[in-house]
Amino acid sequence: MNTSLLKLSMLLALTSLVAVAQSKQTNILVILTDDLGYSTTSAFANQKNVRIETPNIDRIANEGAKFTNGYVTANVCGPSRSGLLTGKYQQRFGVYANLDTQKGPGVPGSEKVMHTYFKEAGYRTAAIGKWHIGTKQKGQHPLDRGIDTYYGFNSAQTDYFNSPILFNGKEKVKKHDYLTFQFTEEAIKFIEQDKKTPFFMYLAYNAVHSPMQAPKAYIEKYSKQGFPGSEAKQMAMVEALDESIGKLLNTLEKNNLDKNTLIFFMSDNGGLPGWWIGNNAPWKGFKREQWEGGYHVQFMMKWPGKIPAGQVRSEMVFSLDVLTTSLAAANIEKPKNTALDGKNILPVFKSKKKKEIHECLFWAGTHVARKAGGKENIKKLPYKKSDAPAAWSVRTGKWKLVQMMEYGNAKLYDLDKDPAENNDVYKDNPKIVKQLSKEFANWFKDLAEPFEWNKKYYNELKQIQ
Repeated sequence: MNTSLLKLSMLLALTSLVAVAQSKQTNILVILTDDLGYSTTSAFANQKNVRIETPNIDRIANEGAKFTNGYVTANVCGPSRSGLLTGKYQQRFGVYANLDTQKGPGVPGSEKVMHTYFKEAGYRTAAIGKWHIGTKQKGQHPLDRGIDTYYGFNSAQTDYFNSPILFNGKEKVKKHDYLTFQFTEEAIKFIEQDKKTPFFMYLAYNAVHSPMQAPKAYIEKYSKQGFPGSEAKQMAMVEALDESIGKLLNTLEKNNLDKNTLIFFMSDNGGLPGWWIGNNAPWKGFKREQWEGGYHVQFMMKWPGKIPAGQVRSEMVFSLDVLTTSLAAANIEKPKNTALDGKNILPVFKSKKKKEIHECLFWAGTHVARKAGGKENIKKLPYKKSDAPAAWSVRTGKWKLVQMMEYGNAKLYDLDKDPAENNDVYKDNPKIVKQLSKEFANWFKDLAEPFEWNKKYYNELKQIQ
């Protein structure tokens, strides 16, 4: 064999080895739902009070693990997504309240999102669904953030059947299916377009956020079962979401990718007060509140062979853990010049015993009081929802200290005995109060000033000691 042919043969062999290595790299699929109450799916509902069966979503828990102490970084979608996508507390770069990202603000383009790390490691990357962290400013658009495929919208909500703000890349989409189904089809298309190169996909459904819309046949199914009009629509939205998750899981199996794909499933914040009673049980409060109902969410993981099936874990896990865990699963080295706030969850699955992941979790932002049934008129509030007064909380072990600044002193709860936050034990535990207040103050002291939220609220939080 002459020298040229030998070199070509070696090059082809090396290319083949690289392709094989890439195909064995772990795929990552992050599924985020919108405003999905803790007990909305049968995977997390009290089994005596299951309102709707969700067999496909349940598969993730049954074939993997579910966490009963799963949290996100905020009680409302914009800040929550900002934290999840960067792997950092969003307060580090000035996000404290929901933003109108259609007009401009959002996560600065200088902040890396999850996709960037995987793109740099040779992965295909996609962001499908609701973006809501900004596209207008320099470096904010998904296609400028290490994302190969973007199909979605950049706002808090949109019409499910006729969205005026839906984009494929930077080209406006004029016609589409019911968005839950459309986003699923786009995700499947992305998975199947290249089965050799590993992928990282962020699939952010806008379901079950308003407007309350679903295909007619789905609504009629529940109307015929006797559910009132609004509840029939709610049930229909959940069923459409569950059906879509089933299609995704089946696509991975059909293409022999399921065993090599780590899946996360969670909600961006707690459920809404206008949904059926008990949709957010057992937690007190709802979306936009600093009570557990605002940010204690469904959290599931699935990775065959790596995560033993059927586990129910009680460790505190955080949306910030998604990036750190994904990097570990893909054997991608954590960045040396960027401090990530999440932890690697994977080691807990090696033990049946509870293993502490986080010593403390922190929240700082707004609190807008809600009322079960959704009857209150929040338009009459003396402030905008996005510029509501300050609230903060910290959790360590069984203890949670929380304060809504406009309502007076902080309150302390023992969540092991009182998960619904009904019995304030502040006066009985002064040492715990002092400890947690100090923990919060130390965490908050170096955080950035807000670029949208009223700075007087930020300064109030700076006074916590």
